[in-house]
Amino acid sequence: MHATLALASLASLASIALAQIPSGYGRFPCTLVNGDGTFSADPNQCADDALINPAGVADDTGIQGSAANPTGAMCTLEAETGAYFCGIAGAECSSDANCDNGTCDLASGTCQGGFLQDCGGDDANCSGYLYCTNADQTNPDPLACGEDGVFCQDPFAVSDGQSAAEIAATYDQFCSSGYCSNVDGNCGQRFTLGQDCSADVFGCGTTDAGVQLTCVDNAGVQTCQVEGASPAARSRSRRAALHRRNLCPASHTACAVEGAAKGFECIDVSSNIEQCGACASAGGVDCTAIEGVAAVGCVAGTCEIWSCEDGFTFDAATGACTSA
Repeated sequence: MHATLALASLASLASIALAQIPSGYGRFPCTLVNGDGTFSADPNQCADDALINPAGVADDTGIQGSAANPTGAMCTLEAETGAYFCGIAGAECSSDANCDNGTCDLASGTCQGGFLQDCGGDDANCSGYLYCTNADQTNPDPLACGEDGVFCQDPFAVSDGQSAAEIAATYDQFCSSGYCSNVDGNCGQRFTLGQDCSADVFGCGTTDAGVQLTCVDNAGVQTCQVEGASPAARSRSRRAALHRRNLCPASHTACAVEGAAKGFECIDVSSNIEQCGACASAGGVDCTAIEGVAAVGCVAGTCEIWSCEDGFTFDAATGACTSA
């Protein structure tokens, strides 16, 4: 049985001090941030002696995070996030040992076990932090890696000092749906407009028009709502958002242009360094404005600090550059 962890207690995982914070489902990041903010592969980070097991020491307990490190792993792009990881699904391989969990398909010469790939009821067939079985390991039928209904709360993927929101965002990356439920620890679908969100305040999705919902408390009742909008304003907002969304690619969000009353631009908020996670008007973060940061990127909608300016040091507990 996989241990399902409530987010209220996850912030006290002091025993997992060596855990690595992923920006995707791979356990071993190998992303190089270029001067222009773009990403490229850094094979040096995949050298056998450079890999640090998320659990500190590998074991055979059946937890993906603490499985043995790969050897001879290739640095490979995870298309879902734009980040690079060692030995994940799609990486070149000649044996299972070259893969970060999962298996090596000798016919294609690539590692297997990515999102929605068949796994035959065996977690070991899934790549990185992905699982094949549910939290109770009682799947009536074999599921696919990262599919709705499979476990997604690997304890070694998070670390002490992370906020509940950061932990939830980390686990969401292990599901093809983009949502790991705090209710049962399995991948699933987010709550819709008006649904009860008391069991998981991070579980609200979007409206049909793509507007982000928030878990709002109204007289002790928590439901997913468009925060701060009156019924009439919500209606106008839905129509406007739908119009803007139809003019942008599916992977981009229509963000208002500062200073233009009705202007907007299509932004990929999952990777835009100045509107990371959301449009600036909707609370998106300008990663470049973080104090003390020298090199920073936006990966999967979260600012990632890669280096600090002179006079600052990175504080892993707070995830920020602090004055030395």
